[in-house]
Amino acid sequence: MKFKKLLALTMTGMMLASLAACGGSSNSSAAPAASEAAPAASEAASEAATSEAAPAESTPAEAAPAASGFVGANTGKVAETDWEIAADIYNGTETDEELYEKAKAEGALTVYSISSRMPKVVEAFMAKYPGIEVESFDVKTNELLEKVSREHEAGQYIADVVHVKDEDGSIWNEYIPNKIFYCYQPEDILSHDDPVYYQTQTPLYIELTQLFYNSEAYPDGSPITNIWQLTTDEWKGRIVMQNPLDNVSWGAWVTGFTIGSTPDKLAQAYEELFGEPLELSPECENAGYEFWKRLYANEPIFCSSSDETAEAVGARGQENPPVGFSASSKVRKNKDNDWVLAPVNLYPTTGIPLVNTVYMVEGCQHPYAAKLFIRFLLGGIDGDTSGYEPFNTLGGWPVRDDIAPAEGSTPYSEILVSADYDSSELYAKVQDMRDFLTMLG
Repeated sequence: MKFKKLLALTMTGMMLASLAACGGSSNSSAAPAASEAAPAASEAASEAATSEAAPAESTPAEAAPAASGFVGANTGKVAETDWEIAADIYNGTETDEELYEKAKAEGALTVYSISSRMPKVVEAFMAKYPGIEVESFDVKTNELLEKVSREHEAGQYIADVVHVKDEDGSIWNEYIPNKIFYCYQPEDILSHDDPVYYQTQTPLYIELTQLFYNSEAYPDGSPITNIWQLTTDEWKGRIVMQNPLDNVSWGAWVTGFTIGSTPDKLAQAYEELFGEPLELSPECENAGYEFWKRLYANEPIFCSSSDETAEAVGARGQENPPVGFSASSKVRKNKDNDWVLAPVNLYPTTGIPLVNTVYMVEGCQHPYAAKLFIRFLLGGIDGDTSGYEPFNTLGGWPVRDDIAPAEGSTPYSEILVSADYDSSELYAKVQDMRDFLTMLG
């Protein structure tokens, strides 16, 4: 299938989606128009990258040397195009010092990010690496993907680095194969990550969609522990969440319950709760579909945003408050909004994680500065984590084993999540799940 068709399908599914933990900021720059910001078209981009970043006689090299033992998204890949060779894109062994020397000759770096926190990273980076200017633009997910695709198709290489989430697997299954995005994977940094998170992406940090309850109304702990309790009469009309059909992130999260080992875990949890095996409805392929069929029958209330859900669940003074699925980041707003939101470590799983990821853009004019910035953003290797700190907040979790989560966080290792899912399986199933939910009405 050609990329344009894939992109069109993806963008249709995204609709008006925006990410719960990210958004616009009055302090952030508006993304430049392709016609205004692009200094050159395709040929100039290739020439600039080749002349500045690597000698013309560069030859292809495998991404991960066999001696390193590192196996990631680039393992086995060989640089073939002029830009791939010039950028040495699959080399994950370069040091900060090596990259800095090359980056200083490249000029200003451009970053597209889904977070208004990125300017803090930019400021810290420029302080640490004088001579490299960086400008970041706060762009919502659907706009970011559409913009980069449009610029790339026109041969206008504006963005060097993008920060986004591969919510439904479309980046791994469309943007990577079509050589629009590349996973730059610094081995010394990613060696501190769980390998499950860097097989299809370069992970920055993790967020979740969690079930929340009102801790004022339930001071002794969550009234829900097993996910199937949500399908009982006690919670009919008392579950709030966003409509999965209105948001690509929610659609992907819902789909995650139907793939990998999660359906089997759900079936086991059902039997543990009710003492009998789960019987699937004729239209339900597995326990994941059956769960959502029964939850929809319990008349959930759909909110327009995670903030609305958090307010409905966490507002004080309620005698019989609902529970609700919302972005994990909303616990950061408890103090400012006088909420009493508390997360549930839902059994058998809270679902697939939402991993924030970073990529380099094909044809970018400043590949070595881009690599250095990504290393800094990921927390570096020299003990200076100032590039990562703006993202290490309550409701988010580091992927690295050598960076502690924000104070007050439940250790990620203690949270039940479905992290070992196949991104390609998720991508293949998202539309099926949309059709299923549409049928449920």
